[in-house]
Amino acid sequence: MRSSRKAEKTAATSLLSFAGWVICGSVTIAVTLALMGRWPTFAAGRTTPVATQAATQTPDALATGSAHSTPRLTNEPNSSAHSGIDVLAQLESAGRSGTAVQSGPGISNTLSEALQRALSYPDFSALVARSDPEGLAEAAAWADACERGVLSAQEEGLRCGDVKLHGARYADDLLKKAADASQPAAVLTLADRYPDQWLGIPLPSGDMLGDRVFALAAHANPAALAMLSQLCSVPDACVNGLLARNVLALLQLGTSETGTSDTSQYLTGTQSDQSAAAERAAQLRAALHWPS
Repeated sequence: MRSSRKAEKTAATSLLSFAGWVICGSVTIAVTLALMGRWPTFAAGRTTPVATQAATQTPDALATGSAHSTPRLTNEPNSSAHSGIDVLAQLESAGRSGTAVQSGPGISNTLSEALQRALSYPDFSALVARSDPEGLAEAAAWADACERGVLSAQEEGLRCGDVKLHGARYADDLLKKAADASQPAAVLTLADRYPDQWLGIPLPSGDMLGDRVFALAAHANPAALAMLSQLCSVPDACVNGLLARNVLALLQLGTSETGTSDTSQYLTGTQSDQSAAAERAAQLRAALHWPS
C-alpha cells in the first residue's frame, strides 16, 4: 500500500512538472514573439484595415444623401477636409458670385420654424405640391419630423400616413433640394448635422453645401458666419487662422442688433493683429456691400 501511494505521488509530481514546463514554454514563446514585433503585427493585421476604411470612406449618410442618420465624424483637430482653407477669400468670392439667398418674413431660418409653417397645411400632399425654396424646406421639415418621430402620437397618426413619407431618404432629398435653392433653414440644418463634412456635401445642381454656407455668410447671415468661425477654430483649418477668426468676429459683431464700440474684448493677438483684422473686415464689408 505504501509503495502504491509513493508511486501515485511520483506520477502526480511528474505531471505537475510537465505542466509547468508547458506553461513556461508558452510564456517564453509569447514574450519572444512580442519582442520580435510579430504578435502586434498579427493583431494590427486584423484591425488596421477596418480602422483605415472607417477613416477614409465617405460616410454612408453623405454618400446616400441621408442627413438624419448619425454621422460618423472625425474628432481629429487637424481634419484634412478643412486643411488650409482661405475662408476670407472664399467669403469675398461668394459675395461676387451673385448667388441668390432666400430671406424675408416668409422664409424660415430654422427647421423648427419651417415645421411650424408646414403644419398649417391640412395634409402633406397640399404642401408637397409647392416647388419654391420655402415650400421645399417646409416639406422637408414635415418629412423629417415623421422620420425622426418628433411629433406627438396623435400628430404622427394624422400627419405621417402619406406613402411618400416612407420612401428611403425622401426627407433628405427634399432638404438637399431646398439647400440647393439657398433656403437658409435647409442649408444651416445640413451644415449643423455634419460639422466636419459640410464643405464637401454635394447638392443636386452639382454645387457643394459649402458654397451655400459661404453665400449665406456673404449675405450677413449670423448663423452661417458662426459656422465659419467654428471651422476656423480648428488648428490649421484656415489660412492665417488668427486673422480669419478676428475678422469673422468683427463681421459677426457688425450683424448683431446691439453692436458694440469696444471690439477688443472679442479679438485675440497683438494690437497689430487686431488692427490688421479691423482693416481686412472693413475691406470685406465694402466688397460685400454691407452697410458700414
